[in-house]
Amino acid sequence: MIIPRKYQENKQDRPKIRPEMGPVDWVLEIFALLLLLGYFGYLIYYYPKLPAAIPSHFNGSGEVDGYSDRGTLWALPGIALFTYLLLTVVARVPHTFNFTQKITPQNALYQYTLALRLIRSIKVLTTCIFLSISFAMVSVASKQATGLGLWFIPVFLVLTFLPIIAYLILASRKN
Repeated sequence: MIIPRKYQENKQDRPKIRPEMGPVDWVLEIFALLLLLGYFGYLIYYYPKLPAAIPSHFNGSGEVDGYSDRGTLWALPGIALFTYLLLTVVARVPHTFNFTQKITPQNALYQYTLALRLIRSIKVLTTCIFLSISFAMVSVASKQATGLGLWFIPVFLVLTFLPIIAYLILASRKN
């Protein structure tokens, strides 16, 4: 779809400000970092105790339907770390984001703050989701569980879309 030029917003005209972090932002940032560090610590602790083959894939019902070498267990925390670092870098330039509202000098601080808070929430949620999957992999490999369970996909979907919906509602409000 081609948007006529008169409706396009020039991102270079946006205020280049970085909102200060409030208490909620600090909590999200620290929690994401602690989760990530705890994630690696958890795997470092359990990795030597695991068998050579561990579950590596689960079907829609949360049952194991694939096994791999235990070294594949490190892929998920690697992706979580990459995602954390990428989102941290992206958060440094909120004026380049796509927004649902036109960014003006009057609403820039509010819109940037909301967008950065969404990014911080996604850092926490991404790490939690990958940690949950790794926890299930370790639990199944250790014979303490049989799979992810039926709850995983619905909870995953709610946790994924809830912050996005909340952001869209808040972003559409007046300052």
